Amino acid sequence: MKNMALDDALWGLAALTVDPAGLKGIWLKSFHGPVTQEWLEWLNALRKDIVKIPCNIDSERLLGGLDLAVTLQLGRPVRQSGVLAQSHGKLLICPMSERLPASTASILTQVLDSKQVSSQFGQDTEPASFGLIAIDESTPEESSIPNSLREQLGIWLDLTQVNPRQSAEDDTLDMLETVEKKLKQDPHYYQKDIEKFKLEESDIRDLCELAQGFAIKSMRAPWYAARLATVLALLRGSSTVQAQDLGRAARLVLTPRAEAMPSQMEQAPSDTGNQNELPPSDPANPSEQEDGALSEELKNELPPSSELPLEKHTAPTPDTERQDKQNVEELQNSDFQKLETSILEAALATLPTGLLKQLAEGKSISKKGSAGRVGDIQKGAQKGRPLQAIKGLPQNGNRLHVLATLRHAAPRQRIRELTAQNNSVHQPTAKRLRILSEDFHIQRFAKRSESCIIFCIDASGSAALERLAEAKGAVELLLKDSYARRDHICVIGFRDKQAQVHLPATRSLVRAKRELQALPGGGGTPLANAIKLALETSMQARHHGMAPTLVVLSDGRANVTLQGEGSRPVAKAQALSWAKQWRATQLPCIWLDTSARPDLQAQEVALAMGANYVPLPLANSQRMASAVQTLHTTQKLRI
Repeated sequence: MKNMALDDALWGLAALTVDPAGLKGIWLKSFHGPVTQEWLEWLNALRKDIVKIPCNIDSERLLGGLDLAVTLQLGRPVRQSGVLAQSHGKLLICPMSERLPASTASILTQVLDSKQVSSQFGQDTEPASFGLIAIDESTPEESSIPNSLREQLGIWLDLTQVNPRQSAEDDTLDMLETVEKKLKQDPHYYQKDIEKFKLEESDIRDLCELAQGFAIKSMRAPWYAARLATVLALLRGSSTVQAQDLGRAARLVLTPRAEAMPSQMEQAPSDTGNQNELPPSDPANPSEQEDGALSEELKNELPPSSELPLEKHTAPTPDTERQDKQNVEELQNSDFQKLETSILEAALATLPTGLLKQLAEGKSISKKGSAGRVGDIQKGAQKGRPLQAIKGLPQNGNRLHVLATLRHAAPRQRIRELTAQNNSVHQPTAKRLRILSEDFHIQRFAKRSESCIIFCIDASGSAALERLAEAKGAVELLLKDSYARRDHICVIGFRDKQAQVHLPATRSLVRAKRELQALPGGGGTPLANAIKLALETSMQARHHGMAPTLVVLSDGRANVTLQGEGSRPVAKAQALSWAKQWRATQLPCIWLDTSARPDLQAQEVALAMGANYVPLPLANSQRMASAVQTLHTTQKLRI
């Protein structure tokens, strides 16, 4: 089967350019290259009113605020519109959207949903209906855009797997040229036809059943798919939706959001006694409860003839309740084999084999890469990403934020001038800017701290000699990515009667290899000494602005006390005591159990430390590095 990814991406682009308010946007997974460049060239050819916003844009520039120059000139507050209000009816494009701060993503999500913007200055609201193209350049190990913003965007595209040598089909190129000509004549050429288009109820039912088969919880997805199928039909110059339109809409909207394969839903046991019950919602996730039903805005946007089969707008009566029950039973008893085979095959046509296997195992493909990097965000630093200014005096190293100070003082100039004239017995002096200490605002910056991975390696006994070689390999694998990830590596070895820092925090691969080659082995297991030294080293790393993560490589069989004496009960008690002190710091930790079988002693100490326990009876360098990287990417940011 031919690769339709590029054609689908161009059809989705054309659909958004003619209906930005309905489809709301595109989440584009891509890297810089010829494929992305060609896609963006077609975007610039179809629409000229494109507004580009940086990922670090501040909230006042987005929402609007005080026009400082005019306010200072007139002596009264004068408001100016933000980028979102100025982009009404246009397209917004945000490169590197994976780096959007949470506050900016929340603003975009709210405005996309409500289609209006409330300024930070005053209570005025302005219409802001636009299409957003969020270009996501993140790798699978990095964080992606927030789920709330992603769900607002109707079309999801992935250009990372498209062959650069592949070219679009002639039909696709002809469609793009036709759309370009019509949009030049009239930017709203397709709008009336979209609103008047009649979508068959059977097509909506097929899309809803396919979304149910993919275990998609949000009702936005089938609505976007129905809207997109309508637009695609109009782009073809047809007045009816065909199977190819439904298939392409499913590939662009439903397939990327899939949580499971339709066959899994078919094989799930059904309880005939509870057929009328709806699936329970998760109270811990309010966003899923919001997506469980169509918002009032989505209901108003649906064409009159394209209402969903289960949607009711009148007060319930006995007849309507019976009809509702019949509709629910029909949906629950529906067999996905009754769908047109071409639609289901078209929905799965562009899925790589690996993703099909991932879906078959019940794993989601829509949340890939949603985890963040480890690293504390330090506020109040003297360099880094600028934060919103706050009131304060420019002292103790804090610098004055001139613009924020002027914005606070400008609206108060008229009343301060009158007050000064009333309090003065002399002739009024020349007009000047009056700034008081209450207007002072200071600058703030935020930077992500560097991460430090502390390896605490059990070098006791003859078996540990093999583990030392594996640990050396794991450290070398992790150091390869240390420059890009800003990670430091520290190695602590413990054996005989003491624990020792063999490798201080470093990113030097050459130094790490040289120091690890000289790491000795043999003797007892002073586990308490090791945890104590790891705690002290972590506190030093935190003091130097790093975010420490501890990796313990041991079987947990402590037999040497803090005083260097051989006593298993005392050594175990001391190890547990220091483990509890580590847990009090709330620092991340992972325990790699190197014993031949999962050992209860190691589990007990790991539990006391609050560590992630990972048994590795057949450990090797790659498995150790993978386990550490998993902890590194799943740890949440701590503000």
